Amino acid sequence: MNPSDLQVEIRARSPGETVALAARMVQHRPGPFLGAWLFYAAGTFAVGYVLVGVLGLHWGWMAGLVPLLAPVFALPMVTTVGHLIFSPKVSFGTVALTTLRRGPAFLVLFFVNRVMTLAGLAFFVVPGLYLWRSSWFLAPIVALEGSSMGASFRRGRRFATGFNAHVASHALNASLLLAYLTVSFASLGHFLAVKVFGQTFTVLAELPNNAEVYYPYLCLAGFALAAPYVTLVWFFVYLDVRIRKEGWDLEIAFRTRAAKMMEQSRGV
Repeated sequence: MNPSDLQVEIRARSPGETVALAARMVQHRPGPFLGAWLFYAAGTFAVGYVLVGVLGLHWGWMAGLVPLLAPVFALPMVTTVGHLIFSPKVSFGTVALTTLRRGPAFLVLFFVNRVMTLAGLAFFVVPGLYLWRSSWFLAPIVALEGSSMGASFRRGRRFATGFNAHVASHALNASLLLAYLTVSFASLGHFLAVKVFGQTFTVLAELPNNAEVYYPYLCLAGFALAAPYVTLVWFFVYLDVRIRKEGWDLEIAFRTRAAKMMEQSRGV
C-alpha cells in the first residue's frame, strides 16, 4: 500500500458518518461495485430459495437463517471497497483474483464460526452471541490484512472485545439501515412488478393473489439488495474500530511521512 494513493481519509467515524461515506463511494464509483453487489444479492436470494423452495423449510427459518448465512457472499464487496480506498483504480480481474486467493480461508473461518455460533446460541446463548460478534469483522480482516486463518480468527476475537457501547451503536445503526432498505427495495419491487409492468403483463399483476409465496420472496429480494450496501457500511465500521483500538490512523500518518522523507532524500 502506498499512503499517497489513499482515496479516503483514515480517521474515526460516527455511525452516521460511515453511512454517508458509503453512500458517497457508491454515488461516485458505482461501476466497480456493480458486479460484487449482484453477486452478493444473487447468492443471498439463492440461499433463501434453497431453504424454502428446495428444502421445504418454513418461512420463519428463512428469516432467521438467511441473515446468518448471507455474509458468506460478502468478500467480493469488501475486496472492492478495500481496493478503492487504497488505489485510485480497481479492475474486475484484481477483485476476482483477490477473492479467489483469500476466499478459501474466509469460507473456512466463516462456516466454523457459524457452527460454533449456532451451538453457542442453542446451549449457552451468551457465548453464541459473543462468537457471532467475533465474526462481524472477518471479511475485512481477511480481505484487507491477508492474515492466516488462525491469525484472522484471533483478530476477529480481538475486535469483539472492548468499545462495547460504540460498536453496539454502529450495530444498531446498521440493523436499522438494513431494515429500512429491505422495506424500501421490497416496496419498490412491488410497485414496479404490479403497478408498472403489471399493466402490460397480467402474470405480474396477479402475483399478490398468492400472498403466502409472493410477499416472503419479495422481502427476501429486498433483503438481498440491501445487504451488500450495509456490508459496505460495516467495512468503514471495521476501519473505525481498528483506528480506535490500534491507532491505525497514526500508523498511516507515519507511513505517509516516511514515504515523503524517502522521496526527499532521493531528490537530494
